[in-house]
Amino acid sequence: MTTPNNDPIPDNKNEETEESLQYKIADLKSALRKKDDEILTLNNMLKQIMDAHHAEVRAYEDLEGKLEDLIDKLRKRVPHGDILDFLKVKDSNEYQFRKLW
Repeated sequence: MTTPNNDPIPDNKNEETEESLQYKIADLKSALRKKDDEILTLNNMLKQIMDAHHAEVRAYEDLEGKLEDLIDKLRKRVPHGDILDFLKVKDSNEYQFRKLW
């Protein structure tokens, strides 16, 4: 029957292990900082994209409101049929113009 080896690890082996662990911890901390920086950068990019998107939505809604106001004003001043005829002619002219190019 063999007895377990209860001899203490030599001091230089302990120092090597401790140093190895310290380097590993430093590497992991560095990698974590890089990932945190990358996450922060991506969050900033997402925020900028979302801000731009919201600004475009607001601009679209403003234009839509102005268009509705304009249509209401036109309806009050011009008979409905005349507006439709005007839009049909305008669309037809644009179509023909595009067809030429």
